[in-house]
Amino acid sequence: ITFGMFSATHYDRLTDYPALMVVLFLYVVTTVIFLLNLLIAQLNCAYQSTYKDMLGFARLNRGKIVVETMLSVPKKRWEAFCSFLQLDDRVEFGEGDIGLSGGIQVWEPSSANITTVDMIKRFGGSTSPVAQWPEEATEGDEEDRFDRMERLIKKAMKRNLSSKGGKSADNKLGSSMGTSGSSCSEIGASQISD
Repeated sequence: ITFGMFSATHYDRLTDYPALMVVLFLYVVTTVIFLLNLLIAQLNCAYQSTYKDMLGFARLNRGKIVVETMLSVPKKRWEAFCSFLQLDDRVEFGEGDIGLSGGIQVWEPSSANITTVDMIKRFGGSTSPVAQWPEEATEGDEEDRFDRMERLIKKAMKRNLSSKGGKSADNKLGSSMGTSGSSCSEIGASQISD
């Protein structure tokens, strides 16, 4: 019906059945809207992939132009440009945190790349290459305790959600606390002491 394969002569028979006519009308409208949305989604995906290719080719072309232009730049001017970039100076990661040399510092908002776990291990003391790295303290570290507590809470929530079959929430909470023989504070204290 949507593609026009249903003969127009058969529509005269549908007037005898108004309920069927309404259902067919709703079906045709729904399928036409769905097919149009499907077409729009396909065109959008094709445009996105073409746009990515276009950006890649534009960057390659720009790089080719830069390489070809480098031959005409005098050596003195190139050295002045390199000294202006200050690539020998160390880049500051944060206030008082001097990092590596050979980079150009670009400031960005802190919300651009959100990280919840700091990937850089920081140690106080000398940065001399001959000095040994301090040993990591594995016991008593507050962050590890909080991570363990968070994992314990997530595991308890998963257990609570998976045991919903046929029981009420109050009954589950009471029965899970009663069968384990320990309270939440005892479980948290045992995990912290681990």
